[in-house]
Amino acid sequence: MTSLTLKELKWTGVFALLYFLCVGLGVLVGHFFDNAGNMLYAPVFAAVFGGSVYMLLQSKIKKFGAISLVGLIMGGFFLLSGHFMIAGLPGLVFGLLADTIAGLGKYKNKFWNLLSFVCFSFVNSGPIILMWLARRAYIDSLVARGKTAEYINRILLPLDFPTIASFIVMVVAGALIGGLLGQYLVKKRSEKADFQS
Repeated sequence: MTSLTLKELKWTGVFALLYFLCVGLGVLVGHFFDNAGNMLYAPVFAAVFGGSVYMLLQSKIKKFGAISLVGLIMGGFFLLSGHFMIAGLPGLVFGLLADTIAGLGKYKNKFWNLLSFVCFSFVNSGPIILMWLARRAYIDSLVARGKTAEYINRILLPLDFPTIASFIVMVVAGALIGGLLGQYLVKKRSEKADFQS
């Protein structure tokens, strides 16, 4: 296993910035579907918009580390934006897992790359997972930030099977749409490059 070169690290930074913009767009679009303010739909739309960036990253850098680094950057964003520390863990865990899955196909296999992106799409779910796994700590962090009881009750998602299952299904569906679109765009880009050469 070879480490990322300086040029590859720079490219990874560019793709991380582009992915971050896709997440921002996903949050914005998610607000149209979410009246409670709990960001339930943000990871779904981030997956739809971020698939193209992710697949371009995989086509550009076919080495372990780039995907993990983008996941780490996204997890770091949650920490720096005032979320409880555990909210950053999905960025690390799902980033490493997605990198490992893509590596099974040497970053060239469409199936493994798509499965990798489905896994990676959960890097943005830190605050939601925290809401379920560390509910008391999540509530305490909101209180410490001056949030009212009305606000807290409005944004808390129920800890039940239908809510968790629907969240997982929506993120997977968004990732499949975004990932397949991304693979299509990478294929078209490759065909265009072959045609021009």
